[in-house]
Amino acid sequence: MAERKAALGKLLIRSRDGIQYVEHAEGHGDKLFAAACNLGLEGIVSKKLNAPYRSGPSKSWNKVKNPKSPAATRAIDGTFNGCKLGVGQP
Repeated sequence: MAERKAALGKLLIRSRDGIQYVEHAEGHGDKLFAAACNLGLEGIVSKKLNAPYRSGPSKSWNKVKNPKSPAATRAIDGTFNGCKLGVGQP
């Protein structure tokens, strides 16, 4: 896992907005999630430590979304960048 995480860190150095690299953390997921919500982030993604990496959907990964994040509210109100989804221009 350490090798894949190091490779991910290098890849995300050039990342601008959206995905952020976070150092490995064990335990206290509730506190990490609360901190992410306080920062206005979309949420957190976690993986079972001993589970192998596999492409596609897996029960080893867990994504917890912040219901108050801009991404969540866009999905609720049906807008993205000022456009109503399925309608086109604002």
